[in-house]
Amino acid sequence: MKNFLIHLSLILILAGCRPSYEHPLAQDFNRLDEALDNIDEYTLIKESRINAIQETLQDKELTLHQKYGIYGRLYEEYAPYQFDRAREMLQMQERLADSLADASLRTTASLNKAFLFTSAGMFLEASKTFQQLDTLSFDYQQKILWYNASQRFLTDYQEYMQTSGIEVPGVEKILSYQNLILKNTPENSYLNRHITIMHLIQDKKWTEAYDENARLLESLNRKSRDYAVQTYWQGFICQNMDRTEETIKWWIESAICDIQGAIKDNASLCSIAVNLTSPEDTERAFRYIRISLDDAVFYNAKLRKVQIASTMPWIEKAYLDSREQQNKERSMYMMITVIAAFFLLLVAVVALNLHVTGKNRARTIETKNAQLAESNASIVKAEEILRKTNLELVEANAAKEEYLGLFLSMCSGYLDKLRKTLSREQYDAELKNFYKTFDTSFLQLYPSFVEDFNGLLQEGSRVVLKEGELLNTELRIFALIKLGITQSSHIASLLRYSVNTIYNYRAQVKNSALSDRDNFEEMVRKIGSRR
Repeated sequence: MKNFLIHLSLILILAGCRPSYEHPLAQDFNRLDEALDNIDEYTLIKESRINAIQETLQDKELTLHQKYGIYGRLYEEYAPYQFDRAREMLQMQERLADSLADASLRTTASLNKAFLFTSAGMFLEASKTFQQLDTLSFDYQQKILWYNASQRFLTDYQEYMQTSGIEVPGVEKILSYQNLILKNTPENSYLNRHITIMHLIQDKKWTEAYDENARLLESLNRKSRDYAVQTYWQGFICQNMDRTEETIKWWIESAICDIQGAIKDNASLCSIAVNLTSPEDTERAFRYIRISLDDAVFYNAKLRKVQIASTMPWIEKAYLDSREQQNKERSMYMMITVIAAFFLLLVAVVALNLHVTGKNRARTIETKNAQLAESNASIVKAEEILRKTNLELVEANAAKEEYLGLFLSMCSGYLDKLRKTLSREQYDAELKNFYKTFDTSFLQLYPSFVEDFNGLLQEGSRVVLKEGELLNTELRIFALIKLGITQSSHIASLLRYSVNTIYNYRAQVKNSALSDRDNFEEMVRKIGSRR
């Protein structure tokens, strides 16, 4: 009997032991997560820099040439940040060039527009722009822009059309354009060295490409967009050399650079998510791909959103498979617990029967009571395990909040598209209906949200709704935070406010917190949750 109990205890201990998992690049991922936690601050810095440049346009003494230059600076800021705004800056440059009757300035703006369309995957628009250009009028710098935009267009378009099996006309000119760039630019210039590396990649000379790119990286500013681009390519090169850990390490470097520079047109974070194949990493992959999709929606290049969204079903399936595996493990542990309880009860009954014959009635009753107390303790323990399991299953439903947030983003995107076709009054009505729909849907999920939210604030700072109001601006901001939408840029896009306004609202409300200001938003996210 004693040996049986020992063996049973060993089985229970071994069944309950699960090896702890830590990714080999855990420290690098911690750096990336720290950068993601500060993404709103980097976005605010970007917005402040853009606003400072825009304010210079208010000077009434500016010449048209000076305005052209300012719009060029704004284009450089917007190109990796917001596609629509970058295009608007180039259109403004074209109009100014027309006003000045300066064909050369218009050509430069159009070349930049062709490159912008190409980088966003808008190949039809890029092709039309190329066709409108007079190549015979190019100066030296415009020729370089033309060669670079043309080779980038043919390269990206060829890659895009590969899956359909359709040949891209003129693709054989890629090498010619790249050779012209190498011939007409200084050997130590970034563009010359970048094209040299692209040559090596196209020829699959991975070791030479790795070494050349490593030398280029040493010469670049670690906070520049060029550094983000080249670290991405270093990861791509390592991927083709089967250096899995180094691949992700370089992509982490690229993603951190993208985040710190508020670069929304990025690829590294999505690439990291797609390559996190371990079941233990599915939650991290799902979080990264959701942030990538947020960036793509904010940047608003159609192809980028499609590319990222196409990876979500695969990652979502891995995430759900991981959850299912965890549920199976919980069920197994519950079964082992029930079986153990059954055997313990059986042992108790056998032991009790053995003692009944040699004990008097009082001793027998006393023994039964002791065994009953032990059984009750086992049952209480089993009930506690069952309660914790149920709570974990309830927390799994929190994923629904994330999908609701994604649905709101999609609705907001469609509302932006309608803006061009509706009158101001119709658009305002649709926007008001959007807010009402959001307020109603959210309060159906969390009917006591307003009361619980006010409970976190000082008495004099609590929100008082006007007659007929379901939620106001402050409540909507923190309702979105409750749903997992924490980036100020994304919240601003949904509620039609500036990033600065959202940032100020958040800071003002947190300053009115009843207790811990730093953990205020975490307490908001716990409203209505059984934790």
